[in-house]
Amino acid sequence: MGFIESSDTLRLSSNKLLIELCGQLDINLSKIESWAGVQIVRRGNALSIYGAKSDCDITRKLISDLYSDLERGKTLDERELEIYFQQFEDQKVRRIKNKKIIDEGVNNKENYLEIKTQKKLVLAKSSNQNHFIDSMLTKELVFGIGPAGTGKTYLAIAVGVSLFSQGLVEKIVLTRPAVEAGERLGFLPGDMKEKVDPYMQPLYDALNDFLPSKVVSKMYERGSIEIAPLAFMRGRTLKDSFIVLDEGQNASPSQMKMFLTRLGIGSRMVVTGDITQIDLPKGFKSGLVEASEILSKMKEIDFIKFDDVDIVRHSLVRKIAIAYEKNAIQSKSSEK
Repeated sequence: MGFIESSDTLRLSSNKLLIELCGQLDINLSKIESWAGVQIVRRGNALSIYGAKSDCDITRKLISDLYSDLERGKTLDERELEIYFQQFEDQKVRRIKNKKIIDEGVNNKENYLEIKTQKKLVLAKSSNQNHFIDSMLTKELVFGIGPAGTGKTYLAIAVGVSLFSQGLVEKIVLTRPAVEAGERLGFLPGDMKEKVDPYMQPLYDALNDFLPSKVVSKMYERGSIEIAPLAFMRGRTLKDSFIVLDEGQNASPSQMKMFLTRLGIGSRMVVTGDITQIDLPKGFKSGLVEASEILSKMKEIDFIKFDDVDIVRHSLVRKIAIAYEKNAIQSKSSEK
């Protein structure tokens, strides 16, 4: 291999490959620095890496892999670099968690993860919530399924806001099916935003819990936050984004497939829903139910199942959820 590694420095034997690795005006090095949280100093044919040991280890491995591929004749452009970052993302997330970056990362108090946003700290209140947060930080696609009040959407948006604040994603995309609207949208007053905003209001409420309203408004104007009905996702590829589909049980199978295939490089996707509250017309299968049947055995995807123990709203909500669950079980038994 064409380099000699020391504790903090990589010495590259080919100036031509070094230039290609670094990119024009060292743009590739800057991106690697930003991604890994390190400082890279270029002196001649040597790259010195400064930062925490775990950060430096990941950076050295990344640069070594890049250089080895260049030696084998591969090219390095922006898209290829993003692919390398994605391949190393799981290692990076473990580094982030170890450094406790969601307080400057993630704090671990009594074994529960805590998310820091601009307005508040959000602490997991149950084992399933803890698992949900951990999955969102380590997997590209996570499903959170369970009854109302278990914090599925709330935690998903909190993680998205935290990752955005750290510069780990460039955009937050929040969507949900506007099932109640159906074909009646055209009869509602106002422009399209005014027509669909009532269905998106729970997402706005969660955002305003974590960010000052002025910050939310500016991010919305810049396009850093996007809130739109599920139908608006068709034909798009969402990269470098944290994407949340809320009320996933009300997506049709074709809508769910369309949504899941929007996942782009550098993005993470979370689907939340309650399969006991499906508002689709009778006889229509829920896309969330179908997705759980088709994708549940894929190791790259996590399915977190919440139950009444995880409900964190008013204590009466838990009793209501339990009562409805018992009634559903009794109804199924009587049908048999």
